[in-house]
Amino acid sequence: MKDNCKRLIKIMLSNEEWINAGYLANVMGVSERSIKNYISEINSSETNLIQSSRKGYLIDSKRAKTFIQSKGRNIPQNSHERINYIIIRILSNDADQGSKTDLYNIADEIYVSFETIKKDMYKVRKKFLEYDLYLTATNSFVAVEGNELDKRKTLSNILYEEFTDHIMSIDVIKNIYPLYDLELLQKLIETKCEEYHYFINEYALINLILDIVIGIDRMKKERTFVNEKRDDKRVGIREQELARNIATEIENHFNVTYSITEFEELTIILLSHLMKMDFNAINKENLEHMVGSECVNIVNQLSDILKNTYFVDIDNVDFIIKFTLHIKNMLVRLRNGYKIKNPLVNHIKNTCPLIFECAVEVSNKIHELTNYDLSEDEIGYIALHIGGNLETQKSKRKVITCVILFPQYYDFSNKMMEELKKHYQDQLEIKTVITSLDEIKKLDKTDLIISTIPITELVRMETVIVTPFLNEKDYKDISYIIDKIILRKKKARLKQHLMQISNPRFFYKDKEFKGKEDAILFMVNVMKKEGYIKDDFAKEIFEREKQSSTAFEHIAVPHSMHMNANKTGMFVLLNEKKPISWNENSVSIVMMFAISREERAIFHDVYDNLIVLLIDKSNAVKVLESTAYIDFIEAVVGCFK
Repeated sequence: MKDNCKRLIKIMLSNEEWINAGYLANVMGVSERSIKNYISEINSSETNLIQSSRKGYLIDSKRAKTFIQSKGRNIPQNSHERINYIIIRILSNDADQGSKTDLYNIADEIYVSFETIKKDMYKVRKKFLEYDLYLTATNSFVAVEGNELDKRKTLSNILYEEFTDHIMSIDVIKNIYPLYDLELLQKLIETKCEEYHYFINEYALINLILDIVIGIDRMKKERTFVNEKRDDKRVGIREQELARNIATEIENHFNVTYSITEFEELTIILLSHLMKMDFNAINKENLEHMVGSECVNIVNQLSDILKNTYFVDIDNVDFIIKFTLHIKNMLVRLRNGYKIKNPLVNHIKNTCPLIFECAVEVSNKIHELTNYDLSEDEIGYIALHIGGNLETQKSKRKVITCVILFPQYYDFSNKMMEELKKHYQDQLEIKTVITSLDEIKKLDKTDLIISTIPITELVRMETVIVTPFLNEKDYKDISYIIDKIILRKKKARLKQHLMQISNPRFFYKDKEFKGKEDAILFMVNVMKKEGYIKDDFAKEIFEREKQSSTAFEHIAVPHSMHMNANKTGMFVLLNEKKPISWNENSVSIVMMFAISREERAIFHDVYDNLIVLLIDKSNAVKVLESTAYIDFIEAVVGCFK
């Protein structure tokens, strides 16, 4: 929007009463004709923002404040941002048959030349074609043609792209749709869902509100569906009742009317997000009735991957039920082309790389079974379910073996053992209670002795002396020793695994590459000569990269998902002086894995620890100083604290 238009709005906001064109022209130092042109341009961007009558002009102050604020934000800074901006503007102007957008106005709004916009239009057309939409042009005016559903999907997906670097929230959506009371929309959805014993998690709710408000806005502009009925919606009677109640509330509060086809689309959007509140009423016996045999068959095949490749406990009924319900909703989204935003996806990738990797393999299987491609956002939600179950499994594992030394005195030793079990149930496995120092010599493979008497003999395990009644200091001392033992064990296991998969020939420093493809092919050729990998390994690596980049900020961990290498090995590139371009990242540390099925557990341990350690830049700096493979291993292990 031109600066003069913005200035005119601000002048009118300062008065908030009827003002004639002569007064405005005098204040702005322009002609009355220019004032009329500015008002016409403003109203073309925001319908009826400024009213006209014999008394002059009156601005809608509430809307104008929101409008001017939104126009002051997010001026596109590069070609990609401009293309998205242009698409959104063209779709926003698509109010009725014959609606067109003037590219000169867009150029003025974002402070670039008309020639720049013309160059961007090639990519805009290409982007529209991805959604089966096409542009028509008359001089500088363009209009979009095509299916209404495709227009909504385009708008929704482009807006999701705009949210890539931001946590999506009601306030963010308000900037795009300032005319609608989104808090009211959220409240009526939540209220009706609660009445029908459904809930929608916070992230999904924001996604749902965006898709619904796009529909409301399009209906307001009389851009509705025409005979676009879908087949096989798999909608239950209760879900249909809920959708009808929400539609009625929206009609009452937002002054729109849902046609049969619009209602069907609203129902699909709701179905892709709804979760039942009463999980306790769901079991394996009635699950198939609720989600359908297709969904259950898919989950059964996914369970095989989770169990056999990543050792996930699929006997956990709670996990299977929630995971299956999630897959059901996900299939509704995929089937109907709806996307979902996951603000946690980058955090999950960086802090739980193995869990995310497991989710990537699950998504690959879903693609194989359904031919649907999953976005990283969808993969992130799968990772949340898997991660929750893995944490439950971890909590069941006893990490430290322990013996209590307590001279016999009534049943005090039993009381101490019970207290320790209660306090350290997820960390200590108490093997036995001994009553004298002599029995220490007979102990085998014990990590820790907790004793109520001083230990005078030299022993090979950690010890901690406590009072018979376990006070606060005792618990603090025990916790300190437990943490020390856990760290020592982790470092020893990591070093052992790294040594097991190392090869001095798989270490290069500051070798120059044209990009990630060049680096990957170089490493593949070396590993192939050493007999580690099969002929199609490079193809498998690139397939994995296509699914989701293996770059994590300054590090990259390329690998195949098939785990079919002849031998497990890790290739290391340290390129501090010559970083490698890896998609949108500049990578200085590359660790490429070849994994044999028999040694997949080693890969799981090494992969998870390396990424979490080396994503810390201070650790990366230390590791980059390595000049040989053994130095690299020592530096990595040394970072474990």
